[in-house]
Amino acid sequence: MVDFVRRAQAVAREATTTIAGAGPRGLSEAVTRFLRSLNIWFWAIVGLPTLIAGVYFFAIASDLYSSEVKFIVRGPNKAPVSAISAMLSSSAPAVSEDTFAVHEYITSRDAVRRLEREVDLRALLSRPEGDLITRFPGLWFWRKDFEQLYWAYQRFVSIDKDNNSGVTTLLAKAYRPEDAQRLARALLEFSEQLVNQLNERARQDAIGAFQREVNETEQQISHIQTELTAYRIQQNMLDPRTAALGPVELLAQMNAQQTNARAQLAELIKNSPSSPQIPLIQTRIASLDKLISEQRGKITGGNNSVATALTEYERLDVQKLLAEKTLASALTSLESAKLEAQKQQLYLETIAQPNLADYPLYPKRAISFATVVVSCLLAYGIAWLLIASVREHASA
Repeated sequence: MVDFVRRAQAVAREATTTIAGAGPRGLSEAVTRFLRSLNIWFWAIVGLPTLIAGVYFFAIASDLYSSEVKFIVRGPNKAPVSAISAMLSSSAPAVSEDTFAVHEYITSRDAVRRLEREVDLRALLSRPEGDLITRFPGLWFWRKDFEQLYWAYQRFVSIDKDNNSGVTTLLAKAYRPEDAQRLARALLEFSEQLVNQLNERARQDAIGAFQREVNETEQQISHIQTELTAYRIQQNMLDPRTAALGPVELLAQMNAQQTNARAQLAELIKNSPSSPQIPLIQTRIASLDKLISEQRGKITGGNNSVATALTEYERLDVQKLLAEKTLASALTSLESAKLEAQKQQLYLETIAQPNLADYPLYPKRAISFATVVVSCLLAYGIAWLLIASVREHASA
């Protein structure tokens, strides 16, 4: 490195002396000697890449028109629940996870497939105005598959996110201004549709469980009602509760008659033991006992009794009542979920519509060429320092 600096200083002093004393001819000779002093590695690392970059950017590279879109994805504002969360929320970025979902979709293969179907992306990226390197399929002319189209698409579409304001800038480039605008407008439309899908999915997730509960409860009520109808047909009675009142009242009347007959019999036996009515009353009491026993059997005994019919009916009726209360509660929860889902709607707000460019902004020829030159000089300087360091250690 020291040798290189000394040699450069000597060449510079010689060039200055020549320029001062010899005029233009001396300047030309000084420049010639300086160029000859440079080794082959300088031309390989700096000269050749700079020449290639200059030829490409100023002679080959095609003009690219751009169309810019600015939008923001807005959602429900969630208030912080504590002072600590308020501090965290104030320092957190404004870009939400839904915004990142839109960003990822724009740069995804799904978006490229849809653009290929709806706006003929292949034609847009392979215009004859494009140069051989940037247009689709580029230098790999034999590859026209989807993956090559996807990689070409990434060169023409870019997204910039402002984490402070939450504004997204979508930049679409093409060889024609109307193509760039068309591409940007299509991507904006796709983004809006994606936000709508996210809204619908969130709404379905929010109300899906309550809707399923309502449907299941309605099916349960319908099943119970079918069982009640079948049971009424089987028992030949519309309402077992009303039908059970008749046998019960008849049993009460017979018990009352039996009580009166026993009282009459007791009075006759006490006052007139030889009365001819005693056998008649005894026969009547025996008949009432038999009728009461039969009536009790109809009410409480066997599978065909009133008690059995009433028990089954009340079981079904209680199930129906509980199911109706469950349905009322589920419907209330469903309405609350719908209202909450409506409050949490996302929407994409467009700040700047896709513009139609008047003149090409890309490629940045001077900036790109200067970047190549500076990068090559830095690479050459680093390589020279490494070589000089190795030489110094070797000579030490």
